[in-house]
Amino acid sequence: MKSYRVRITVAAGLAVAGLALSACGPVQAGAAAIVGKERISSSDLDAKVREFREDLAAHKLSEDQLQLGMSAPQVILYYTANARQYAELAQRKNISVPESEIDGYIAARGGQAKVDEMLLSGGIPRSMGRDTIRTVLTQQKLMTQVAAGNDEQSMQAALVKVTQEAAAAVPVTFSPRYGKFDLQQGFVPDDRLGAVEAAPAQ
Repeated sequence: MKSYRVRITVAAGLAVAGLALSACGPVQAGAAAIVGKERISSSDLDAKVREFREDLAAHKLSEDQLQLGMSAPQVILYYTANARQYAELAQRKNISVPESEIDGYIAARGGQAKVDEMLLSGGIPRSMGRDTIRTVLTQQKLMTQVAAGNDEQSMQAALVKVTQEAAAAVPVTFSPRYGKFDLQQGFVPDDRLGAVEAAPAQ
């Protein structure tokens, strides 16, 4: 079974570090998640889900075709929390990703239209594209700092170390409304609430 702790791969090569989780705690009312001390509101998440579904409709795609493995709200919440977690960690470690690096990343993958397709295939609204890529590049820079070498084993060990550091520095707590996050399976139903609530299809 795919490990969400290690990474989620978005379509043809847009890879994002797995979200580093800490022990669960209470979540404020109306919050989908708490990242460090920052709140991701349920209303903001619902707006991103609506936008994502509008993007899919514009490209004549359906959620069923994507086979995301999680609901659209769960996937988008995951990536939103991931981006905010690494943004805060990068700020603490004085790591920056200039807009020119994001532009270069997009160009190297065939341009904006191609990247938009990758994002949509992975369950990410186009408006989150640059933040998602910034997360990828931030993670790569952090891994380079701690990797013993450039071989796959060293980079995998660096990814685990960076993930653990992110979890310790910027804790993430999800609302049980969206399920319980399992490191191997992604979101699973929270026994306290029964079935996971998902945003209604538009």
